[in-house]
Amino acid sequence: MTTATLSLLDRELGKRWFERRSPQLDAAFAVQHAKALRSELARACQFVGLLYVAFGAMDALLIPDMLPYLLPLRLAVGVSYAVAIGIQVRRGVGTRSLEFQCAIGVVFGFVAWLLLSAQSTEATATLYYAGYGLIFMLVANLFFNLSFAFALMASGLIAATFLVWAAVVVGETTYLICFGSLYLFSFMLTAFLNFKYNRERYRVHLNASRADLRQREIVKRGEELIRLSTTDALTGLANRRAIDEVLRKLWLDATGSDRPFGVVLIDVDYFKFYNDRYGHQQGDHCLAAISRAMAGAAGIRGYALGRFGGEEFAALFPAASRAQVVAFAEEIRQTVEGLQIAHTARRDHLSGITVSIGAAFSGDVAGDKPERTVTAADIALYAAKEEGRNCVRAFDRRMLESDVGDTLTAKMLRSAVADRRISAVFQPIVDVTTGLIWGAEALMRLKDAEGRPVSPETFIPVAERTGVIVELGEWMLREACGLLAAEPALPIVSVNISSRQIDDPNFMGTIEAIVRAAGIAPARLALEITEGGQISGNPRVARLIERLSALGIRVWLDDFGTGFAGLTCLSELRFDMVKIDRFFVQSCDTPRGAKLLKNIIDLVGSCAQRTIVEGVEEAAQVELVASFGVDLFQGYHLGRPMPKHELVRRLADPPAVA
Repeated sequence: MTTATLSLLDRELGKRWFERRSPQLDAAFAVQHAKALRSELARACQFVGLLYVAFGAMDALLIPDMLPYLLPLRLAVGVSYAVAIGIQVRRGVGTRSLEFQCAIGVVFGFVAWLLLSAQSTEATATLYYAGYGLIFMLVANLFFNLSFAFALMASGLIAATFLVWAAVVVGETTYLICFGSLYLFSFMLTAFLNFKYNRERYRVHLNASRADLRQREIVKRGEELIRLSTTDALTGLANRRAIDEVLRKLWLDATGSDRPFGVVLIDVDYFKFYNDRYGHQQGDHCLAAISRAMAGAAGIRGYALGRFGGEEFAALFPAASRAQVVAFAEEIRQTVEGLQIAHTARRDHLSGITVSIGAAFSGDVAGDKPERTVTAADIALYAAKEEGRNCVRAFDRRMLESDVGDTLTAKMLRSAVADRRISAVFQPIVDVTTGLIWGAEALMRLKDAEGRPVSPETFIPVAERTGVIVELGEWMLREACGLLAAEPALPIVSVNISSRQIDDPNFMGTIEAIVRAAGIAPARLALEITEGGQISGNPRVARLIERLSALGIRVWLDDFGTGFAGLTCLSELRFDMVKIDRFFVQSCDTPRGAKLLKNIIDLVGSCAQRTIVEGVEEAAQVELVASFGVDLFQGYHLGRPMPKHELVRRLADPPAVA
């Protein structure tokens, strides 16, 4: 409907002045015009009535002998005119009727004044004074926002009255030619201006309607985008992104107001075997049925329930005790078991669908991040599976398992640079229209003391928590700028920066010094700020972007779509590039996923910002996303993260074929 209306508006705006208006749009304009006219008509009539009375001063100056007659006339006509229209406006009389009365009122005021003025003995003054009737034409055509027909009627009657009076009463040819032509030309000019103003008012109405429809379309698309990006397509539950936001809010409440919460992770037992036996379509039906049952239990309490992915679900809710969390988890387990969905392919003694559940109470979990509670629930879920499935296990600190992240310390991370256990790799960003490497993202890699690789997902959080990320980030910036200085053929390199670096008061000075020492153009360096890094509404981020832009360094928004400040970020802050998270391109193999990705690309484009799509792993993904108007891609299909020397070799190679 919106598209059809926009097309109708575009066609109407393209019409020439003599072409017939659309009845539908003209009727809508008439309603809008009537509303606007009604709100100002009473005030306009009051002003015109006062002006009519005030012109008694000219009567006293030019035809004083008629003042005793004209002054009562002006008072009677001016006051009754303003009062009568004002009363009718308040009573809701139709606008057409009010316009007609205003037009007739102006004509009556002119005719009465002219006929009385003509009785004056000041013959010469009367002849010249009659020219003041042009003011009545101006009032009818230009002062009131009268429709063209009523304005034409009023000014036409005024001109006709004068011409008849001049021909019959005055009868002097020179006077008739001079003042008659003045009235006629004024009639045509004011009528033309009234027609033009009415047409412009109509076009302003059309443009305003068009802008309003566009705005509503953008808002609707944004709402649909948010809905699509926070809802699981299969079950209708909240997806992982939405659950993450609920977790963040519960965590803030817990840390700020001492209101603990519970996390329950639910995993369908032996679901892979269920899919293998009954098929994926039946598996989808099974997950949908389980979702409905669990949503019923969660919904009556107002708990948040979502699908974490695959056959795993999560419930989050405020909780006063560990016992409350466990009780709800047990109710979920019994609810699913009560569905009695057959599952003869399981690898144990049971023959129906069941779930294993891990529960965690935030009061039992030590840590400075909300994800710690989810990790605790996941540990409990693992314990439930180890103990035979179809049971609930609550997190206990004795369940904690050590991992690489626990053994990493700030001292060990700082020594990584000196021990050469840290290195930089670069993942190319390719312009698929040319096949050339458009830029590269610098990424950090780490090995432990035994030479085994440590995942960035493990050491980066430790570096951020301990503050070592500032030193590691400086090292990464030097590596990136060194590559740019050595390879003029590489247009740009981007480096991720963390919230710790943003908060560092010496950060700007460090960047300036590194860029100056490398001798590179600042515009060849880009700094990536992650959307999930709490940047919306952060004045430090806004100031940093402003200072970096003044220096010439580019600022990119990374992982767009993974946080909940994305739309706000685009409206508050100006980025040189927006990188759309890999989740969306990897989900575009379904019509729903493709639609979501296209909506995100259109949304970024509507903010006049350029786009890089991350996570491209197949040629078909490049082809699809390129059809959405994107030309910059990053992903394994176009190049994995590689050492510096390999990237340099790629730069010298012929253009890659996407």
